[in-house]
Amino acid sequence: MSRNIDHIIERLKTELPGVQVTQMQVAHPGADDDGLWFVRIPGQAEEVQIESPNGSCPFLIESDLGHERHQGPTVEEVGSTVRRLMDKMHCSGSR
Repeated sequence: MSRNIDHIIERLKTELPGVQVTQMQVAHPGADDDGLWFVRIPGQAEEVQIESPNGSCPFLIESDLGHERHQGPTVEEVGSTVRRLMDKMHCSGSR
């Protein structure tokens, strides 16, 4: 059975050409919290982080653009928030 994060990743890969989504690698899988994913566009220094302990909604969404924290209660809202943050990073002149 696929988790919400799988649908989010699939959606982001369709909507953001070249996007890379990687899950945090932990020393002790199953014991350490690995519910953090990093969303990056190649050539862009900043990233967006999405977090959920079990890979299901709701997600906490943060970026390198400041101290904004967003809640993502649905797959659609996580996807649109990540796209909006990525657009902001691109428009801020980061590359």
